Amino acid sequence: MPDQLEARLRAERERLDIDLPPLSAIAVRAAALRRRRRAARAAVAALAAVALAGMGAAVAALRAGGTPPAPTAAASTAAPIWTADGITIQGLPHLPADLPGSVRSAEFLDGDRGFLLTGDPGDSGAAWISATTDGGRTWTTAPSPMAGRQTLVAGTGWVTLIGDAPDYPRASTTDGEHWTSAASPPGAAAALGGDARLVPLDAAGCGARTGSLAGTVLAEPPGPPGITACWWSPVRAGDGAWWVGGRTADGTPAVSVSRDGGEHWSVTAFPGFPATAYARAAMLGRDVYVTVVAAPDSAGAPERLLAVAASADGGVTFGPAHPTAGQATIGGDLVPLLDGRLLIVDGYGHWLVSADRGASWHRVEGLHATMRLARTEAGYLAYQMADIYTAFSVDGLTWQKLDAQ
Repeated sequence: MPDQLEARLRAERERLDIDLPPLSAIAVRAAALRRRRRAARAAVAALAAVALAGMGAAVAALRAGGTPPAPTAAASTAAPIWTADGITIQGLPHLPADLPGSVRSAEFLDGDRGFLLTGDPGDSGAAWISATTDGGRTWTTAPSPMAGRQTLVAGTGWVTLIGDAPDYPRASTTDGEHWTSAASPPGAAAALGGDARLVPLDAAGCGARTGSLAGTVLAEPPGPPGITACWWSPVRAGDGAWWVGGRTADGTPAVSVSRDGGEHWSVTAFPGFPATAYARAAMLGRDVYVTVVAAPDSAGAPERLLAVAASADGGVTFGPAHPTAGQATIGGDLVPLLDGRLLIVDGYGHWLVSADRGASWHRVEGLHATMRLARTEAGYLAYQMADIYTAFSVDGLTWQKLDAQ
């Protein structure tokens, strides 16, 4: 659960009506800023050295009675940067390094430590795990300790690969080098611990049972969420809650939240949408945003974004669900930004922001087409950015391309 210091700070913020991000998010952002400043100072020093060397060569040539060498373009390690509407993408000075296979998923435990799951096409193909300790600039790659289809799940300080029923093979690590393995059906129902993360059992779509994973320990929560689950939050909310999204028995989009370790669940439904629609949530501090989405109209098409509803009290109450205009689509998760706006990418790669809690959306021009945004333990990930890139952000405002593809 959140540490005592963060709980005390949260209590003071609520008393004074100050809305700040959790202490952990502030610390991660500060560390990322320090790394960028160090990198900038190093780049300036390198450019200065190149310039001095060139001046020295010109002076030597003049003293020898010759002509100075023709000017040449100074070697630069500066990476390109794209910025629009307050969203920044920091590029690489070169094409991303080739890893075996293609990127399937990624997780970051903090601003430095991250993991990439890559693999050959098909669930039965070979897979690899790559680990970084410098924010995605360099990677160490090794074959996955598991075979077959596998999903990457992150908790506080660990990542776990989990396979399919009936034995749900699992392998967990903190560094990508040393692994602990297990293979067994979920154990007896147990209260969700502070380090537990929710995962689907049986299948990855609507109707799967809800399980909890902590390292290699797999169990079911003591009480069911009370809805047909279609989505399981990959992180625990800042107030310690666990969220599940889906629909009620009569087909109404709904979310369910537990604040007592999975013993009891509270359901909020959003009527007025097709029976094929379902709901999922995004959290930042005490703000909770529910997106109502519907399955694609055809195979390979993106999900449709039907509406957004907002809560300012941790999901206890929600305002009306604002319908989206036209045939709006969404690629992955909604990202609540620290400046109060909401960010998504649509199913065609466009970036969009909302300044009115999802009531209307504005397209951001000048950024790479990106097909999906996803929540991770320490921030957010962007997939298929300009086709070949994966990027990481601690806050959704500044994105760093990973040196891997």
